Amino acid sequence: MRASASLAKQQGFAGSGVDALASAAGLTSGAFYRHFEGKGELLSAIVETELEATRSRFSTIEPRNEEQLLLAIDTYLSLAHVRHPESGCVLPTLASEIGRAPAETKEVFERALSELLAVLSEKVGDTSVAFALLNQCVGAVMIARGLATDSAKRQVLEAARKSARESIASQLSTVRVSDDS
Repeated sequence: MRASASLAKQQGFAGSGVDALASAAGLTSGAFYRHFEGKGELLSAIVETELEATRSRFSTIEPRNEEQLLLAIDTYLSLAHVRHPESGCVLPTLASEIGRAPAETKEVFERALSELLAVLSEKVGDTSVAFALLNQCVGAVMIARGLATDSAKRQVLEAARKSARESIASQLSTVRVSDDS
């Protein structure tokens, strides 16, 4: 699954044929169809697996731990993540393809994203802030990947990091004040 996900994130899911996706996972096309009814079912499995992995990574962060949150944001908003979609988050690479997928895949995506957002909300103390941070980070990586120069990519990533840091600091100071009251 991981190898197929890496290929799909690197080359696009629609642009990767069943043979290539199966081969990446060490399977023949025949073996692929013994595991999956079709390519759409594989996309659902990739979405579920990848978002679960992201959720697990964020689960290790202590609630309202600013230092750990900022480190996670810095890692996400890095040139390494921009340059290596195959080893990064599924959201900036496959979200638009998920949008064109069958309803079953969208349902898997919605459920897995809700679970991820629940974890992020716990970490920052607010669902709206968690959603905004997720949207901002994913969007910044998507935009940076479309730019030609590293200096332009860095500018996008730095602006998103600055905004995310301010948002986290503001939210956590609000949470601390209400906890102290």
